[in-house]
Amino acid sequence: MVANATAMTDTATAVFRINGTLQGPVVDILGQFLPELKALPREQAYERTLDDLGLLSRCFQIFGKERQRFRYVLVDERRRPVTEDNVPLSCGRTLAEVIAMVVRTAAKRYFRRTLTPATADEAPDSSADELYDAIKAYLLHDWQVPLVPAYAEMEPALVRRVGAKLLDAREPEALARLIADPDAPVVRPTTIDTTSIPVMPSLFAPLSVKTEPPVARGNPRTVRMEDILTPDGQRLRAEAFTQTLLDPEVRAALPNADQIVKIGDVLRGVGGAPATALVEGLGLRRDQLAVMLMVAQDSIGSTVFGRLFGPRADPELVGRIVDRARMRGLGPETDVIDCAIFMRGVFARFGHRSRRD
Repeated sequence: MVANATAMTDTATAVFRINGTLQGPVVDILGQFLPELKALPREQAYERTLDDLGLLSRCFQIFGKERQRFRYVLVDERRRPVTEDNVPLSCGRTLAEVIAMVVRTAAKRYFRRTLTPATADEAPDSSADELYDAIKAYLLHDWQVPLVPAYAEMEPALVRRVGAKLLDAREPEALARLIADPDAPVVRPTTIDTTSIPVMPSLFAPLSVKTEPPVARGNPRTVRMEDILTPDGQRLRAEAFTQTLLDPEVRAALPNADQIVKIGDVLRGVGGAPATALVEGLGLRRDQLAVMLMVAQDSIGSTVFGRLFGPRADPELVGRIVDRARMRGLGPETDVIDCAIFMRGVFARFGHRSRRD
C-alpha cells in the first residue's frame, strides 16, 4: 500500500512538472514560430494545441527542426543538458515518455470529441474510453498524431487484434492496408518523412482540405450513368454489372463474391444520386463502383448502408467520402483492390458489422 501510494505521488508530481514546463517555456518557444500560440495566454495555448491535431503536429515538427532552442528545457535534475530521448529529465521522465503522454492526451481528447456511444445505455464517453484503453499502449510517437483520426475509426477489437503492428503502419496507406487485412505483414518504408503525412479527417467531421479531382471530366474509362441506372434514374440496375462481376480481379476484391443474389440485391438498393456522386466525383469505372459499394455494405451492414447509399441518402455524407477519396488520389486508373482498401479504411471503426446483422 505504501509503495503504491508513493508511486502514485511520484507520477502526479512528474505530470505536474511536465504540464508546467509544457505550458510555460515550451509554449513560449513554440510561440516564436506559431503566431496563433503567441497571441494566447500560456494555458490556453497549451489546451488549444492538445485539441488541434494539425497544430500539435506542427509543434512536433518545430521541436524536431529547432531542438537546440529547447536546450534549457531538456536538462536532468542537476541541470545538465540531455540529448538522448531515453535519459530522465528533471521531471523524472524521459523525453520519449513525455512525448507519449502528449500524444495520448491529444488522442483521448479527439476520441471523446468524435466518438458517440453505440447504444443509449452507454455512458457518454464509454466508446471513446474503450478505444483509448485498447490503443494507449501503442500511442508512443509524435508521427502518430496525424494518424489519430484514422485510429478513431477502428473498433477496439480490431486494435487488440493488430496490437503492436500499429507501430509498423506509419503512413495512412499502410494503416489502411492493415485495417483491411489485419493478418498481413506491414511493409515499412526505409525512410519516413512525417511532414508529408496529412491529417486524415473523420468521415463525419468537416473537411478543411479541399483538392481538385485527380482526373478530368469525361475520362473514357469512366462509366456512363445512363448505362447503369434505371430509366427513372432512381436506382442502379444490378444487371448492368453482370459481366463486371465475373472479372477475376473484381471477384478477388469483393467480399462474399459467390453470393451473386445478395450482390444483386445490394446494388439494386443503391440510389441514383449517391452512385452519380461517386462516379462523377472520382471518374469511377464500373468495376470500381461495384467493389467500393460492396465493401462499404460489408463493412457497415445493410441498415447504415441504406442510409448512406440508398435512394434517400444524404448527399453531403457521400460527398465527404468523395473528398477523402480525392485526397488519396483515387481515380479511374486506380486498381480495384486499392478501391476496396480505401473503402474498408473509411468504415473501419464499424468493425465489419454486416457480419453481425
